[in-house]
Amino acid sequence: MTVLLTQPAFLIFIAGLMIGAVSCTLAKRTFREPKDNNSPSHVQRLTFEGDTIIAADANARMTLGAEAFETGPLTVLSKRLAEIFPQFPLAFQTAKQEGARFDLSEITTDGPVSVMVKCSGDRAKFEISGLPNLMANRVMLNRAVAEANEEELETLRATVNTSPSIVWREDRLGVIDWVNTSYLELAEKSFPDDSTSWPPSRLFEGAAITAPGDIPQPRRSPITLKDGVTRWFDIASFGHGSTTLHYATDCSKTVRAEEALRNFMQTLTQTFAALPIALAIFDRNRQLQLFNPALSDLTTLEPEWLAARPTLYDVINRMREKRMLPERKDFKDWRQKIIQLDKSAVDGNYLETWVLPTGQTYKVTGRPHPEGAVAFLIEDISAEISLTRKFRRELELSQSMFDSLSDAVAVFDADGNLGFSNNAYADLWEVDPSLVLEHVGIVEATRHWQNRTNPTPLWGDAREFVCHAGDRAEWQGTAELSSGSRLACRFIPLNGGATMISFSEVLDILESDKPVPQLEHMVG
Repeated sequence: MTVLLTQPAFLIFIAGLMIGAVSCTLAKRTFREPKDNNSPSHVQRLTFEGDTIIAADANARMTLGAEAFETGPLTVLSKRLAEIFPQFPLAFQTAKQEGARFDLSEITTDGPVSVMVKCSGDRAKFEISGLPNLMANRVMLNRAVAEANEEELETLRATVNTSPSIVWREDRLGVIDWVNTSYLELAEKSFPDDSTSWPPSRLFEGAAITAPGDIPQPRRSPITLKDGVTRWFDIASFGHGSTTLHYATDCSKTVRAEEALRNFMQTLTQTFAALPIALAIFDRNRQLQLFNPALSDLTTLEPEWLAARPTLYDVINRMREKRMLPERKDFKDWRQKIIQLDKSAVDGNYLETWVLPTGQTYKVTGRPHPEGAVAFLIEDISAEISLTRKFRRELELSQSMFDSLSDAVAVFDADGNLGFSNNAYADLWEVDPSLVLEHVGIVEATRHWQNRTNPTPLWGDAREFVCHAGDRAEWQGTAELSSGSRLACRFIPLNGGATMISFSEVLDILESDKPVPQLEHMVG
């Protein structure tokens, strides 16, 4: 059983076909019945009296019901038959004059067609086979096909109208002839006074038209709503026959994220720009992506050259040319060092001190970053190294001076920890604090002294004096070693709460018999 698709429904159906690849989908879902042009459903019988139809079978009535004739039905039928059978006009004229019958047949691309005409006076009977829609300009569909198309059309309408993307179509003159619901809603928010007009106001300019199968080149466009909020959209345009379909996707969050990232990068760049430490970040392909001005200052590499994003190997090569790398014995070893540098930095273990031919000393650190990137930090530690060396020389000089003294000397800091001692101290007490792994404080030291001397309250007073935080005055005392020798002990307060204690053997018996000052007179 067949149904008629009226003109408004046909136009809606055609519009649905033009929405984003619908035609392909419909082609997959619609079907054609096997053609049998001789089947009863393809045979139409009509009887004319003059130019008026006086009889028609069911197939013919259905065809005629889909047609609105502008001229007489016989005239329309004769004209259309003449397009298939060129000899029809002459044969029909002859048959009417003679009251005869004639038959015509033809093989067309749609299969065999035939027409039989029998004339009698002013009456003409037609039997037409193979041309089911000969008398109708309108589309005729099988009911199952029509229902499937209608169902799919409703699905497509719901899909397009509930899509968050803005979709509209323009004709070849650039006039909007179709929009989806999202477009109308956005137009109402942007132009509330123009929401009922047609065509609706243009919201965006289209992007470059993309041919089927090509990758679209989106165009980013902002729009300011009536509440003052600005939204951003990515526009993609596709050619479709003589029309153009445009799609606008909201990318406001992406734009805001990109803006926040740019602001963060600017802040980060400004922060890095003030750092005295050189920073160089290479991506997973070992191409320079970010650097600060200190990198140019420390390596003498030109900022313009660095801005061209050289590779890590190019940077190393350029630094070698400028003598900003430690001297290598040969190029092969030097190149191998670069490879090891790269690998060790990825593992997060690269740390090396570079002593340059210029006399500068750099500390180079490599740190892994996400996605395979590597960051290098180059710090000029020449001043630190120089200061350390100077401090070390001073310590060595001080230690040498202490070691040259005949008296045993020990220096304790404000916390009571032993900081210095000389060789005479190690010989006297038979212990070298520099070789002792355990912590040595005034308590441990006086306990060691006490074990090698006869009982005396001197060591308790010494502990209290060293740990006293107030004002103190120098004082002396004597102690007797287990061997019988007597020691003269001097307790001298130093700056910062430190204390120096010296020990010397007493040779003058009279001098050693002097009374020991009371501790309360030594501390405030």
